[in-house]
Amino acid sequence: MNCVHCQSEKVVKNGTKRLKSNNDVLQQYLCNNCGRRFNERTGTPMAGLRTSVEVIEMALTARGEGLGVRAAARVVKKSPSRITAWEERMSEHLENYSPPAPEGGDVTIEGDEVYTRVRENLSPRSV
Repeated sequence: MNCVHCQSEKVVKNGTKRLKSNNDVLQQYLCNNCGRRFNERTGTPMAGLRTSVEVIEMALTARGEGLGVRAAARVVKKSPSRITAWEERMSEHLENYSPPAPEGGDVTIEGDEVYTRVRENLSPRSV
């Protein structure tokens, strides 16, 4: 593992940290080059979140399968605003997980009849 701050390979394990909210254990690391500490979530979209990865994954999967934000919130026992915040946070990192479209090639995007309201209540546009 490389240091997320200076990219050095001089990294050693430096204990663990138990999250208060769900008892998840995060491995802590210490960089012997720059002296900074970090954990396994540092530098990822999950950095700073106290909810377990499994809960967030379940909520976002439910949303991707067409469940509404309130229904997904009920399933994972979190608030709808928390689900929306996770979606916004993950969408900022979308380019890291979605392959770019081929240059000069045709791209076909397919969708279904599910509409998701984001911030404004607009009627669906006809194509």
